[in-house]
Amino acid sequence: MFSVTTPMGIALGMILFSMTGYDDSNPNALIMEGLLGSLSSGILIYMGLVDLIALDFFHNKLMSSETWLKKISFVALVLGSTSMSILALWA
Repeated sequence: MFSVTTPMGIALGMILFSMTGYDDSNPNALIMEGLLGSLSSGILIYMGLVDLIALDFFHNKLMSSETWLKKISFVALVLGSTSMSILALWA
C-alpha cells in the first residue's frame, strides 16, 4: 500500500504546489499544510495501533505466555509511547 500511496502523495503535493504557489504567509497554504499533515499523522496512528501493536499483542504467542511477561510488555509499550510523545513535544 505504501508503494502506491507515496507516489500519489508526491504527485498531489506537486499539483497543490503548482496551483497555490506555496507561500509561508498565505493562509490558504497554511490550511492546506495543516490538512495534509493531519491526514498523514492519522494514517501513521492507524498503522501504529492497528497493524503493529495489535498484531504483536493480540495475535501472537505473547497472550498465552506468563503473566509477568505480559505485564513487562505492556509497561514497555507505555514507556515507549511516553518517550515518543516527549520527543514529539521537543521536536
